[in-house]
Amino acid sequence: MNFSKQRESILNYLRNTKEHPTAERIYADLKPSLPNLSLATVYRNLGRLCETGTVVRLSTGDKTDHFDADTSDHQHFVCTSCGTVSDMFFELPQEILNQNLSDNFVANYYKLYVYGICKDCSEKQMRNA
Repeated sequence: MNFSKQRESILNYLRNTKEHPTAERIYADLKPSLPNLSLATVYRNLGRLCETGTVVRLSTGDKTDHFDADTSDHQHFVCTSCGTVSDMFFELPQEILNQNLSDNFVANYYKLYVYGICKDCSEKQMRNA
């Protein structure tokens, strides 16, 4: 694919992080090296990258989308204290997709988010207790 410099920078940023940043975080981190970059451009390019399947949009329940360039099958852990999103890799039973959920639904795919407290937040809570 032929990408603009800005889109290529956004994609490279996402490919080189294990974090799952928001559009605002991507914008803030790239702005110093791309002075003409606007937040609207980041949103527009993320939308296009998601449409092509190059990037995945994660809706974790915090009302802010996070983005992931790792499009392999995997799950995500969301810290309910600090909001970080981390990759989790384990196989889920194929029965989830094979099972009719009722007479009205058949599952095609699923996304799994596991919610809890990350190690850093847990350690902070222990120190402050």
